[in-house]
Amino acid sequence: MASNDAARAGVAAEAGQGIVATGTRAAPANRAQAREQAPRRGDWNACTVDDPDRNLAACRKIVRRALKGAPAQAQSDLADGLNLAWQGETGEAIAAFDRAIAAAPGSAFAYLNRGMAYRHRGDLERALADLDRAVDHAPAEARVYYNRSLVLRASGAVARARRDEQRAVELDPAYAGLVR
Repeated sequence: MASNDAARAGVAAEAGQGIVATGTRAAPANRAQAREQAPRRGDWNACTVDDPDRNLAACRKIVRRALKGAPAQAQSDLADGLNLAWQGETGEAIAAFDRAIAAAPGSAFAYLNRGMAYRHRGDLERALADLDRAVDHAPAEARVYYNRSLVLRASGAVARARRDEQRAVELDPAYAGLVR
């Protein structure tokens, strides 16, 4: 949690939000106010294979195990895939994301994570195909554009990568500090 707070504070400072005096930030009066005032973090890696916190409990809005039927299976496979990726088991993580996609073919989150896992393996063609699908299923999600821009840049498609970076920033200005 501390690293999330630090990341939020860093983005807030970059965005000119918050009050900083002698290196400290004034705290909101209560938790509800804190949630309202908290800047949207450029969640390019939260609850993904690249999440530095590696905490499924913090991802409960995305990975919900209380569902039933195919959605429950997809959520379980997503959780398994994240855990496997966080343990460095990329091949097994991809297989779990495959199962999640089979159970919920419209899951942008599953395509995003499988694409990121493929990127880690160096399979940029499959990574791009999955990230294209993630964009198709979640065209208003900044992090899918940002992650696709990473693959495009690594593939040498710099102009297209820049367009995706710009789109990510349009959707979430917190990405401005990440793009080149």
